Amino acid sequence: MRKTESNNIFFNKNTLGEIFRNFFAAGSKRELENPIIKKVVFSFNVTVAFYHLYTLGIWRSYTTEIHSFIHLSCFLILVFLSHSYSKQKSSRMPLIDIILVFLALAIIFYFSTRIEDRLIGAPIYRPISFLEFIAGILFLSLIFEGARREVGLPFVIIILFFVLIMGLGSYLPGKFAFKSIPLNQIIEMIVWSPLEGLWGIPLRVSATVIIMFFIFGKMMEKAGIGELLISLCQIIAGGSKGGPAKVATIASGFVGSFTGGPASNIVITGTFTIPMMKQVGYKPHYAGAVECAASTGASIVPPVMTGVVFVMSALTGIPYVKIMIAALIPAFLYYLGILLQVHFQAIKLKIDECSSKRFNFIEILKIFKDQGHLLLPIIFLTILLFWGYTPTMAAFISTLSVILTASLKKKTRMGLRQILIALDEAIHEATTIAITLSLSGIILISLFTTGLAGIFTHTVSIFAGGSLLLLGFMGAMSSLLMGMIGPIIGSYLITTLIVVPAMVKEGLPQIVAHFFCLYFANISFITPPVAIGAFVAASIAKADFWHIGFTALRLSFASCLVPFIFIYRPAVLMIGNLLDIFVGSLFGIAIIVCFASAFEGWMLKKLNIFQRMLLILGGIGLISKSIVLIIFSIICISIVVVFQIIDDKAINRFFI
Repeated sequence: MRKTESNNIFFNKNTLGEIFRNFFAAGSKRELENPIIKKVVFSFNVTVAFYHLYTLGIWRSYTTEIHSFIHLSCFLILVFLSHSYSKQKSSRMPLIDIILVFLALAIIFYFSTRIEDRLIGAPIYRPISFLEFIAGILFLSLIFEGARREVGLPFVIIILFFVLIMGLGSYLPGKFAFKSIPLNQIIEMIVWSPLEGLWGIPLRVSATVIIMFFIFGKMMEKAGIGELLISLCQIIAGGSKGGPAKVATIASGFVGSFTGGPASNIVITGTFTIPMMKQVGYKPHYAGAVECAASTGASIVPPVMTGVVFVMSALTGIPYVKIMIAALIPAFLYYLGILLQVHFQAIKLKIDECSSKRFNFIEILKIFKDQGHLLLPIIFLTILLFWGYTPTMAAFISTLSVILTASLKKKTRMGLRQILIALDEAIHEATTIAITLSLSGIILISLFTTGLAGIFTHTVSIFAGGSLLLLGFMGAMSSLLMGMIGPIIGSYLITTLIVVPAMVKEGLPQIVAHFFCLYFANISFITPPVAIGAFVAASIAKADFWHIGFTALRLSFASCLVPFIFIYRPAVLMIGNLLDIFVGSLFGIAIIVCFASAFEGWMLKKLNIFQRMLLILGGIGLISKSIVLIIFSIICISIVVVFQIIDDKAINRFFI
């Protein structure tokens, strides 16, 4: 008789040890074997998807409060259905998860009976009852456990820290001290206050905007847009030096522009591009790092970008279209840095043209004839946004257009099963966003209720001494640090609440300050030790996680200077007249070229350490608007260029 896996963790002799070891890691997605449970989960996901499509796109039948409650409740149940309590792969549901599912259902039912009086808002205030207090603690605990399974314990600890601050204010030192808030009031503010705490701006954005873009992106993926873009990139860049790495970079940028998630982007393009890069001579860790860095940058590529952008729009009131336009030049500079580095790396490794596919206009026309119609929904989405449609409605209409446009060709036509699978996968991937965004609302209410947001901002402003450069450096470090131990949204929110007000006070436009934090929060996705992108890429490249993470960070480091360009040249974010935008873009390109060359040690030929240092100094000097520093930078760069062009053969090696 075959030994079977125990369904009940309580009867596993290693249970306590496993729980202790795995508690600090995120859970793994459960691959269910039982066909009945599998169909139940699939049907649940599809139902949740149809609910959002109907409620957000066809008939808004519920208020924002009720819809946000339903949204969070659905994903809370889904966490325990689809994610194991440990990082070990699991195919069965243990008893503990079954208990948690029923406990979640019971608490959700209780909340549904109180939603009219509490979450929508009663005309007369009254403190929460003891039963509401207990239900609030249980509900919050379940969400914490769901977040631990989705993103790991560090993020949960960060949120718990903000909860504890509210209750321990009297014990804080000096000017940071405030009157401690009783536990029952903390639970009331976090769980039972309408449009605050769990139900604040982050969750509302997840429930109304992000979920729709997840569905749109997954529909595009199933229609075959990834195959189309990779084919085009192969023809455009596949035949050049280091072609596969360039294909990976460009394709990841385009594909990620509508998937909105770096991890899924790595899976979509990386399974194709990473083996191709390894085959032509790139080392496994370098191939994984290229895909990791390129997929991460896709989160700032219009039109879809990433869910954090929608939170930024909600917090600032800046229209999403304006943010989308502002991202054009920064996205270009990010990918320019990676393309230059993989090009220089290919020259150093003597990786010549490695694809039979060369740029062929006739073949491009053929691809557009066969699959070009798949680009119509993206064009349609962009037009709708510029016409003034809300992002939610634009994404809904564009989702319907994916089905219609895909049906124009037999090869891309989507059957009912493909559509349902797309909806199922979209809901699965949106679970992380919904759960983490709900808890991110605690950051907002904690810092504002206690007054610590203003105190931290004032302290940072004094420490920076009015220097935008120092403020930017502090913002970058805090954003990257928070990104190391938690998801992007937490990094963005904390940095925004503390650093942005100080930046705005020093005269920086609001969109520049917020985009600065958004950019670094996005880069934190590949910053070890908790670099999710590096983990995904490592599994495909069969290489060391740390090696991939730090190499990806190096590939992105040239682009880390782009946000500092925002500070001194806001025109890079499409602010100002055309001349300012053009000049700012030229300076941005020059800075990226300097740092990409310095990091790879190559320009027209190999750079020595002295030349590399001159390029770094020149690149840093170009960021400033000081005429003296700019002249100094030009001199440094000119010295390097002169030494490079002395060898005529170096020019041939660069272009041939």
